[in-house]
Amino acid sequence: MVDPLRILMLEDTLSDAELEEHELRRAGINFISLRVATRDAFIRGLEEFRPDIILSDYNLPDFNGIAALELVQRDHVEVPVVMVTGALSDIAAVELIHAGAKDYVLKDRLARLAPAVQRALSVEQGVRARKAAEKSLHESLLRYTAVTEGANDAIISIRPDGTIDLWNKMAQQMFGYSAAEAFGKQVHQLIAPERFSSQTVDGMRQFALTGTGQVLSKAFESTALRRDGTEFPIEISISSMKLGEEWHATGIIRDITERKQVEAERLANAKKMERTLSQTIDAVAAMVEARDPYTAGHQRRVAALSCAIANEMGFSADQLHGLNLAATIHDLGKIHIPAEILSKPGRLNPIEFELIKTHPQAGFDIIKDVQFPWPIAQMVLQHHERMDGSGYPQGLQGEQILPEARILAVADVVEAMSSHRPYRPGLGVDAALAEIARQRGVCYDLTVVDSCITLFKENKFVLNP
Repeated sequence: MVDPLRILMLEDTLSDAELEEHELRRAGINFISLRVATRDAFIRGLEEFRPDIILSDYNLPDFNGIAALELVQRDHVEVPVVMVTGALSDIAAVELIHAGAKDYVLKDRLARLAPAVQRALSVEQGVRARKAAEKSLHESLLRYTAVTEGANDAIISIRPDGTIDLWNKMAQQMFGYSAAEAFGKQVHQLIAPERFSSQTVDGMRQFALTGTGQVLSKAFESTALRRDGTEFPIEISISSMKLGEEWHATGIIRDITERKQVEAERLANAKKMERTLSQTIDAVAAMVEARDPYTAGHQRRVAALSCAIANEMGFSADQLHGLNLAATIHDLGKIHIPAEILSKPGRLNPIEFELIKTHPQAGFDIIKDVQFPWPIAQMVLQHHERMDGSGYPQGLQGEQILPEARILAVADVVEAMSSHRPYRPGLGVDAALAEIARQRGVCYDLTVVDSCITLFKENKFVLNP
């Protein structure tokens, strides 16, 4: 429900005030009123009643409309005043308007009162709205200026013609040009090679013109130029907007030199650590194979075949790297097995075989506390597990076995059957492939077996000696 209009009436004649109220009610105006007749009462009414509009008589015994207007203009300029008076000369009417009255109505023509009140209020509301908007805009500009000038990033604004019209303090510091030097210049003339111009300004224009009024944003990295000609990396975030047929853009630019240096150092350190890790793994593998000359090269060949199968299956480069490391030391646990058992020319007895079966757990125990980026210890532990649960040491089944361990299991069997052992000659690749095909879906993963067979059938892989 709309609050009633608050009307302060400066009128010494009660009947005139009642006629005015009657005319306003007849026009459907909802209001409450306060009638005063003296200067002091008028001042109190302004302060305490807080009117939305004032209806003032022109002549009162010890007060008049001109004096009332002066008070309003001095202390309550936002309140509109409509003079309601008897006969009034043209000169007096002009004087009232110049003094600040929004309108005047003669008492013998009160039919004009309601329209005059509504018009005065409408005009005043428009003035208030404009002033409020101007105040809000001014405050926004102050806040925007404070933000841009205090920002730790360079902030620039670009006109529809591609020239700069905002260049904050950080932009001056970052690029070496003052705001006066930057204004009116094209972006690429100051901060970037020509290639940056096509990447930014032209890109921003096309980017903005594809919109329909909404703000569009994107961010990318590029290279910029300082005033002294040195290049440096930047990250630029652009907000563009289409206004009518034109576009406007604001860019926030960050110098990412330090970040790039840190990234380069991290990358170099990561590569160094990767080389060290690979060298350590190779050293461990060599140590294991030195104790078992009959299986020399076994781990290396299993690693090569495992990675070929994984690549055929679509594994990522990172997954391939982890699998290669695990495969290279998958028999690490054999270091705990007596050498005479490892090199025994005949078949193993049950006790010796049970001892051999401990090597996955032994390998796991050796490396379980090493913080690899991949589950290498689990791959080593599970490489003799089988899909039907018949493997060791945990008797895992199906999805309980890591995908990498399922690959290792197949590659291990194919390499072992194909190569010579102390207790038998090599059976060859065809026999090995026939074995994994026979156990496909039973002991060995379907996809792994299919990928392995495809490698050999299509001559994509050869087991090197």
